[in-house]
Amino acid sequence: MNKRLSGLLTLSMCVFAGSTVATQANAVDAQTSLTTFSQDNASHIDRVLGELTRQHDNASNLVKSARQPTSLALNSSLLTSTDDSSEVTNDEDVLERLTAVASNSVSKFKQSGLASWYGRKFHGRKTASGDTFDMNALTAAHRSLPLNCYVKVTNKTNGKSVVVKVNDRGPFHGNRVLDLSYGAAKQLGITNKGVGNVSIERVSGP
Repeated sequence: MNKRLSGLLTLSMCVFAGSTVATQANAVDAQTSLTTFSQDNASHIDRVLGELTRQHDNASNLVKSARQPTSLALNSSLLTSTDDSSEVTNDEDVLERLTAVASNSVSKFKQSGLASWYGRKFHGRKTASGDTFDMNALTAAHRSLPLNCYVKVTNKTNGKSVVVKVNDRGPFHGNRVLDLSYGAAKQLGITNKGVGNVSIERVSGP
């Protein structure tokens, strides 16, 4: 009986020892896999961080360039197209040149499109320029032209023209380019129809 018991104990110890060895081997394999996984992830993270750093540097350089108004403005085709060929040396010179270009562009303003008119409903109200609207005066509303400037409006259908003062803003609906006072629209012959196909040209005065 003692021999059998001794044999069983020996067999159990062998099985236990085998299990321990197998468990240790599995642990080593798991540790190796984990190490490899960590190394791969670290390499991937390094690549991502490197790309983010490169993009950040590029963005920083772009912002720095955008903060150089003189260098950017000097490359403008508007400046190089002017008659004055003197060298522009600072921001004040650039601003002066750009202002001159803008004024020149506005003074040569031309446009074509539909013109409508407004009258009694707005008679006596304040316009965008501060003037009191007179439906019988020769005035007009435009979206962007300087207030108190003058434009020559020509009805392209009948050839009639009138010079009006831009003292209001509009029209703000549809595809119309100008809103004339009743008086101006009457001279152009568009009061009955309500709208007319016109051309607009900036002029120095009435």
